[in-house]
Amino acid sequence: MMALIIRPLVCAIVSGFSCLLILQSLGRHLPAWISPEEAEFPLPHHVPKYPGNVSLRFAMVHDVIHERFPTHGPEYYKARNREARQALEKLQPKPKGEQADQYFRLQDDLGVGLEFLGEHQAAVDLMCDKLKRQEQLGYAGRDLYTSYANLGTFLVLWQLSQGFDNVQAAKDRITESTQCIHKAIDVYSESHFGRESWQVVLEEFLLAVLDKPELLLRYDMLGDRLDSAEHFMLPRGAFDHTRWYWGKDLGYAGQAMPFLDDPDREKTMDDSLREHCRACISKVGADEGWASDCKTSLQKQVPFDEPALGIVGMWRMGAGANPHFALALGEIMARVGQWHIAWTAYERAYQMREHFWADAKTRERFAQHCRTRQRQIEELEPSEDWDKVRQTFENELAFGQNYQKEYQEYESRRLADGSRTDDPHFYDAFDAGHEPIATPVGTEETVVVRLHGKDNGYMSYAVLVAGLFGFAAAYGPWRHGPKERKMGRGTV
Repeated sequence: MMALIIRPLVCAIVSGFSCLLILQSLGRHLPAWISPEEAEFPLPHHVPKYPGNVSLRFAMVHDVIHERFPTHGPEYYKARNREARQALEKLQPKPKGEQADQYFRLQDDLGVGLEFLGEHQAAVDLMCDKLKRQEQLGYAGRDLYTSYANLGTFLVLWQLSQGFDNVQAAKDRITESTQCIHKAIDVYSESHFGRESWQVVLEEFLLAVLDKPELLLRYDMLGDRLDSAEHFMLPRGAFDHTRWYWGKDLGYAGQAMPFLDDPDREKTMDDSLREHCRACISKVGADEGWASDCKTSLQKQVPFDEPALGIVGMWRMGAGANPHFALALGEIMARVGQWHIAWTAYERAYQMREHFWADAKTRERFAQHCRTRQRQIEELEPSEDWDKVRQTFENELAFGQNYQKEYQEYESRRLADGSRTDDPHFYDAFDAGHEPIATPVGTEETVVVRLHGKDNGYMSYAVLVAGLFGFAAAYGPWRHGPKERKMGRGTV
């Protein structure tokens, strides 16, 4: 009888003590789920690809979809063009030096103004003249970046405004544009958080579509499949949990946090750590068949924040809202589990369906795709009131568009009063009467992790569980011992 109690008890004590030693030896190396202590970690896409550059926030995507950002109106560009021309008359681009640099900066301002006013030919001619003058003065490398980038952008925007009835002419102009943008990337790849690299991918996709229009319903501009729900329905979230955090002081999250708290210090982050952090970001684009169907610069999947930032930049500073951008943002956000942002992106894309680069039949199928994606999201979150979500979307979009309207009306009034666009206090009165338009960053940008601490209350539970297992392990063989011994003798 004593053996029935003592033997299992001894085994339980030994097993529990062994477990205790193992847990103590692990110390802070324990996985996050063992500890009751909690801390918030940023997500890995907070680590920018280039030191000191902009990093993505989901609020940025929300804001472009709902037009929650200021944008200049025609009167502003007309006034700035007049000011630029007046200043250019007083400057000479020779010899190379500060005066020449100022001259070329003014030409950039004038070119952008001409482009936004729809004077495409004049904008392109101005950039060609600027580039020629710079080369004659010996400018090279990064000094030519804005000339290449602006010329390439003006060319493609010109083509988009004319449409694609003349396929060969469209191909020629877009090809010239991509050549300019490639040169801009070669001399300054990190400018505008890599925006130009995604402009090139968009243009190369457009060239492929001109030959095979059916690609418009097979991929978005990044190569995400539109004819499959495999990746769409099973997102793994915005990051790889197993690599991003593991314990309190380990994991790339813990190592990155001191750098992310201070923008200046972020620039000093070790390249190896930056690479490891960004390797944790979920990837999108270049789905099956993309590389063979579309000969673009994008040949493999990339961290989702890179194309998202590129599209945000093009939407805000270049081509403006269009269904192709909204579609791509929807596909990206859905693949990283940001269902509500994805739903609104599809809603915005649906609203802009008449501007989809295709014939009427293809546009109708595109609209059906947007609605199908929305239904899939709704099925994944059946408890959500999606009618209310649609109303919120419409209210937010109206709010953003009204803000932009008031912003441009304010510009017109100030300019009519004789103010100059370069007045540093030009917008003071407007800002005083309006709340900031940008959406505040929320909890979607952090993950709460349970951490191991010195006084770990779960340690005792671990010992108890180990003891119970030890008891069971000891009791089982002893309880069935006689039968096993008999079987043993029979097999000798």
